[in-house]
Amino acid sequence: MKKTVDAAILKFRSKKNYRNRKDITWVRVQCPQQNNSIDCGFFILRFMRDIIALNRIDIPKMYFDEYKSYSRAHLDEMKDELCQFIIDHRII
Repeated sequence: MKKTVDAAILKFRSKKNYRNRKDITWVRVQCPQQNNSIDCGFFILRFMRDIIALNRIDIPKMYFDEYKSYSRAHLDEMKDELCQFIIDHRII
């Protein structure tokens, strides 16, 4: 996946004639880990929400100390917010 994203970024840069063609630097981010194969999307949504709620402009390399993983309550809260968003914006 990393090679595919790198290739896409390089192709985008070449089409836009970007002069700044520094190598792409990947940073491994430590974030909450799911303990099943079902909740990955909710973990990502919750992680992004937490970053935005803390007014961060960057993704921290080390995740916030209070969450090593999300509890069922955290994920249920995220699911409720997503459902309410879908209803409010008449997405389905």
